[in-house]
Amino acid sequence: MIRAEVNQQLLKGGQRLPKTLVARTLRAVAKVVGEKRSVGVSIAFVTKAQMRVLNKQYRGKDSITDVLSFALDEDGELGELILSYDQAKVQAKEMQHATRHELVFLITHGLLHLYGHDHEKPKDAKKMFALQTQILNKMGVNPKI
Repeated sequence: MIRAEVNQQLLKGGQRLPKTLVARTLRAVAKVVGEKRSVGVSIAFVTKAQMRVLNKQYRGKDSITDVLSFALDEDGELGELILSYDQAKVQAKEMQHATRHELVFLITHGLLHLYGHDHEKPKDAKKMFALQTQILNKMGVNPKI
């Protein structure tokens, strides 16, 4: 089971993700990755400017990104996901789907990174994206996002 503390203070009412949607996403990820422990994850939304600073500081890239993952895995804490709502909204518009679907995709993608998956090498990418597709299908979200 994955528990989440979600900080959506920067978001306006209609932008906020319902707790039930976050919980469904976490359950789907936990089921697919076989998580048996009770672990926590922190999810926070930041401004474009904050995301750019964090991306430069931690990844050396002076640009905005959609999600950053910081793994902890200590004392039952899996890690932290930092999301840019504004970037998710831009990407959702480009892909012609709902912003909520994009956010489910980003939370799923970020959680897989917290579980140690990456997409740097083709073999690793294939495995990560297969898991991602499986989770998104469970959520009823188009996995071709």
